[in-house]
Amino acid sequence: MARRKELKGIAAGLYGSFIGRNNDVGGYWGIGKLCLFAQQCNTHIVHLDLMSQSISPPSPDFAKLVAGYSSMLQRHLASKRIPSERVTAAVIELDFSPPYPSGKRIPIMTWGDLFRLTVSITDDRGKVHTIEDYGHCAPHDPRRERESYGPERF
Repeated sequence: MARRKELKGIAAGLYGSFIGRNNDVGGYWGIGKLCLFAQQCNTHIVHLDLMSQSISPPSPDFAKLVAGYSSMLQRHLASKRIPSERVTAAVIELDFSPPYPSGKRIPIMTWGDLFRLTVSITDDRGKVHTIEDYGHCAPHDPRRERESYGPERF
């Protein structure tokens, strides 16, 4: 049976998938869509709970995204032979207005403002396995972006 420390690797895998350009919601980058959603809700934090398959602020528009990442978590756990009972919480959180991290240079790979993406998995012993980093994005704007023509992921 796998060890709990492998949960950090699973968090890293979820992070890599979520921040990637293949995180497609309705043909557009999921983080840009979530950024626009946060603005519309007058908040700067979006919280996806993979265990309860919920999003805060609540929205049915992202149900497929949350369910997809919840399913991805379960597949990763199964592939590492980690019983799902060992995970008490799994959260993806986006902060679209974080303080700039001191001493860290963040390359600008796209237009937009700084955001922080955090993926945390809490095990049954209370240890939190976290991956966190920063990027840049702008709120979704179909006039400025190209729609994906590949298969829609979420």
